[in-house]
Amino acid sequence: MPSKSRKVTYQHSTDQNTDYLIPLKSDCNSLIPTKLKLPENTVSAAPPRPNGFFTSMYFPISLVIYIIIPITQLVVGFIYVGQCPVQQMIVVWMVVSGFFGISLAVIGMIIHIQSRKQSLALSPYDNYQLYPLIIRVLIPAFILILLFIIIWFFVGQVLIFEVKLRVEFFDPSLPEYCHANLYKTAYILIFIDYLIFLLVIILNVLSYVAPPGESDSSKSHEKSKIQLIN
Repeated sequence: MPSKSRKVTYQHSTDQNTDYLIPLKSDCNSLIPTKLKLPENTVSAAPPRPNGFFTSMYFPISLVIYIIIPITQLVVGFIYVGQCPVQQMIVVWMVVSGFFGISLAVIGMIIHIQSRKQSLALSPYDNYQLYPLIIRVLIPAFILILLFIIIWFFVGQVLIFEVKLRVEFFDPSLPEYCHANLYKTAYILIFIDYLIFLLVIILNVLSYVAPPGESDSSKSHEKSKIQLIN
């Protein structure tokens, strides 16, 4: 049985009628503030993870929007092979753009999925070298393909716009002939590409200004603070 703490009294030598209390050692220790302990069911809030370019939810949205363009280019290019004598490279440009565009979207989606999985496993302070080999290989490949697509995009503009004033849509026997569906699709996709590039830039700027997970992390932080107070 634990013994209860008791007070010890003594009398002052000059005043025999006055009693004074001497705090015991156990009482003195109780006056010292102890370290605050959190309740057992309280989970401390972990520092928010950094929102990278490839882990942002805006990144796959950009890929889904973009992949419509290369699929259209690949399909139309294969359908109208050899039907643009005025500029045979338009068909080549469409097929190559479609192939590399689809490859870019697929590789980007793989990088996003793997990066999200790995970011949940690693601490926020782990460096890039701890990521799997597949991510470290695909990211440079993604960048190289993206640079090629940008350069190839401007090459396509030269091919399309240089024959704009002399292209013929009705007489296949003429050397200036190009199938209307092929040429007009390639022409329109040039401007749609510009709109999509602008949209992708806006979405990825938003990934840094207002990350999608920011509100969730702030809510969890406030919840932890409430549990700590209670």
